[in-house]
Amino acid sequence: MSGLIAFWRPMTMKPQSVLLICFSLAALFGASGCASFQVQPTAASITMPHMAKPIPVTIGITQTEQKVTGGFPDLVPGFRETLTQSGLFQNVYYPVRATDKLDGSIGLHLSARFHPDGALFPKSFLTGFLFFLPAPIVTYDHEYQAECTLDLTKGNRTLKSYTAQAVVTVSCKLLAPPDRIEAEGTQAVQKLLWSELIGQLNADRAFLERELAPKLVAIP
Repeated sequence: MSGLIAFWRPMTMKPQSVLLICFSLAALFGASGCASFQVQPTAASITMPHMAKPIPVTIGITQTEQKVTGGFPDLVPGFRETLTQSGLFQNVYYPVRATDKLDGSIGLHLSARFHPDGALFPKSFLTGFLFFLPAPIVTYDHEYQAECTLDLTKGNRTLKSYTAQAVVTVSCKLLAPPDRIEAEGTQAVQKLLWSELIGQLNADRAFLERELAPKLVAIP
């Protein structure tokens, strides 16, 4: 018993012993999966829409409103790049210059956030209270959430509004690397959101061609 008490008295332990114990615990937690995490769905598993032939129009992203927290970057450049790569429209401008001639405009209303596990505090408290012994089996389920409303206009007329939502779940253990979780979680939810939004636009392709494409004027 006296030996056990002496073990838990930090003042009686040599610095080398403390470091050895710390490294041993870190190795134990790492080997037992305490640093593992899983993103669902992953960015690599999300298929982006791609059109063989673009609608022959020039679109500008002229209005943006976004509220992002939880490690998200500015979302608009990513949407512009993804929309361009999809091949839906011949040209996509952002930012828009006063001299740019547009066939239609896009307004984006974006929000994105990190939503932690609702039981984060009790799980963390219980794990610490039991000297981290449950760490290999306790899983934290976080979410990265994003929403977007896209308003498509031509001149002063609103043609149509599109709304999309995306949720990505991250299941992780206590020592999972937060920087990697944030990077992979935010990337996946953005890609999922853009895939849904561009898919809706492509489903309206006939409508977009009719409303946006320049009308040919017959010469008498």
